[in-house]
Amino acid sequence: MTLRDAESSYVRSFRSGSWREDQWWGERDWVGFAVTQALDAMRTIRTATATSLSQKTAFKEDGSPVTAIECRIELAVRDALYAFAPEATLVGEESGGSLPATGDAVALDPVDGTWAFVTGSGTYATTVAVFHDGAPYVGVIASPTTGEVVYASRGAGTRLLTLPLFDEGDSATDLPVYAESNILVSLHPSRRAGQAVGRLYEAWSEGTIRMVRSPGGSPALALAEAAKGRYIYVNMWSKKVAAPYDLAAGVLVVREAGGEVTELDGTPVDVLKHSGPFISGIDRDAMAQVAQFVAAGA
Repeated sequence: MTLRDAESSYVRSFRSGSWREDQWWGERDWVGFAVTQALDAMRTIRTATATSLSQKTAFKEDGSPVTAIECRIELAVRDALYAFAPEATLVGEESGGSLPATGDAVALDPVDGTWAFVTGSGTYATTVAVFHDGAPYVGVIASPTTGEVVYASRGAGTRLLTLPLFDEGDSATDLPVYAESNILVSLHPSRRAGQAVGRLYEAWSEGTIRMVRSPGGSPALALAEAAKGRYIYVNMWSKKVAAPYDLAAGVLVVREAGGEVTELDGTPVDVLKHSGPFISGIDRDAMAQVAQFVAAGA
């Protein structure tokens, strides 16, 4: 449960505000950049919500909400990225941008699950994905509510950092952490999930599935939870193609933990082309079983 040296450096840099001068910065450590930016976003969100329980909300053309906090975080990350890697591109949920085919890019969603944020439910997250030549190779999902940061880099596994809320000390561990044999399902609430809900609840009543829940909020946060190893996560994603900041961080986190994110037929999700339902977890046999229930109700 002890932090690695690099992780301690990231947390220490974040707390001291000296990240620009740290050694990992000069070495172009993208994990360090992504983790510290997520931590800084967590601090911005927690500070803002501590002083005001009501967030002033505007609405985009598609009807989704946006707050001033999200715009502030995105601007801060853009400035930090320019200092860290001036040639890199930022693709932001709020300010937009296009993912380049070559070179480095950062895809950021300051608050994934904005409805959860503005309504105070707590199931929102900050997500940061780093791309190289169009492929994700660092993913970070941070929960301001719990103080947890889940991160992964390609070929290096997935880690969970937990920062203290009550002076219990920093901790860290590899994911997954659970070996749950019973099937627990987390279903993202959606207008498209009606029939799938019915099939899953039938399986629950029959005892095939141990539990079904539908907390909503951030899909990335639910993918991070799937990477912990207990829940199978189901999302009846719309036909809209995923943006770089939507699924990239979460899919990398799950895959580096030894799990998978697939379409209902078992085809691995392409984070830049995906549309429609997907399912995620560590236990592939459990995923396949749940996928059959969901497909029958889709």
